[in-house]
Amino acid sequence: MPLAEMARRLRAGEGLPPRAVALSFDDGYASNYELAFPILRELGLPATIFLATGFLDGTDPLWFQQVDLALCAGIPLPGAASLGEWLAELKTLPEEAMRLRVENLLKGVTLPVAPKVTRPLTWDQVREMRDSGLIDFGGHTHAHPILARCSVEKQRHEIITCRDRILAELGQPPRAFAFPNGGPGDFTPETLSLLAEAGFESAWTMICGRATAAGPFMHLPRYGAPESVWETEATVSGAFELVRQWKGGRA
Repeated sequence: MPLAEMARRLRAGEGLPPRAVALSFDDGYASNYELAFPILRELGLPATIFLATGFLDGTDPLWFQQVDLALCAGIPLPGAASLGEWLAELKTLPEEAMRLRVENLLKGVTLPVAPKVTRPLTWDQVREMRDSGLIDFGGHTHAHPILARCSVEKQRHEIITCRDRILAELGQPPRAFAFPNGGPGDFTPETLSLLAEAGFESAWTMICGRATAAGPFMHLPRYGAPESVWETEATVSGAFELVRQWKGGRA
């Protein structure tokens, strides 16, 4: 079912249909159009794509993708860290310090061209998917910072700019939001207030779990992308929830 309909029913205290699943994609990669959209259209499956609007505008490339491309270009990471280790460290830093470290890494470096499917969507592609009636679009900040690492004013700028860019391109504001990175420490109470002030009706984390009418509606859980058929089956069947409940009962 559409994510917006799921959020509406949850907020209204209504039950969800049996086996209800909502699909979502983050960032706004061209792969959403080139690879996912033809399959979703063929099967009649609705989905929500959360857009980092600066990525689509071409003004704010995804910082973690730039680090990946630098590594592909043969640039050694400081401390001989692996890409995963270095990205994990960067995610702990205040926003300005993280951007400075990435800027220093990229100084004087000519990055290779990213593969086509990892480039941003165009706004024309977004409108085409919107016009299909299957795909809707939510906010995912403008420049993809981890909001808890930003000042309150920076958070406000990221949320409002993202909302206004989607409004300008699609003619209606987004109602759903997904947190970059999306862990429990990646947003603050101020973040949630800013989202509500900006008109967002639901916000989605990457904290694993099932959404229920109990909320909380401004930091709802989502499962990450399964990496195999069996993981997909375990996710949608509720097996992971049963394991979590069992572990909770043994704690």
